[in-house]
Amino acid sequence: MTVREQLSRELEQVSESLVEEILDFCLFVKQRQQSRISDRAIASKEQLDTPRKVLEHKSNAVLISEDEWRSIQETIYLLSIPKMRESIVEGLLTSINDCSETLEW
Repeated sequence: MTVREQLSRELEQVSESLVEEILDFCLFVKQRQQSRISDRAIASKEQLDTPRKVLEHKSNAVLISEDEWRSIQETIYLLSIPKMRESIVEGLLTSINDCSETLEW
């Protein structure tokens, strides 16, 4: 007998009020699991592929920290400015000795 079958059999034998408490506990554990997944993504600063069984959606999702998301948004914004990409690449290729000590803005 599987654990699921055993749990189902036990649920059939308990009162409705106990079934409600068990459901509340099950939902609590599920929420805690989702929270741990979020915490792992934030701590690792890496994307976290979230399986369907946790999300209860028809497709998978990727979870990243808020800081990582803001960084991605900033990069997208900067690269949307005309000639910004070229300017960044040029700056990266410029030797430190060729840089000016005063800004020409």
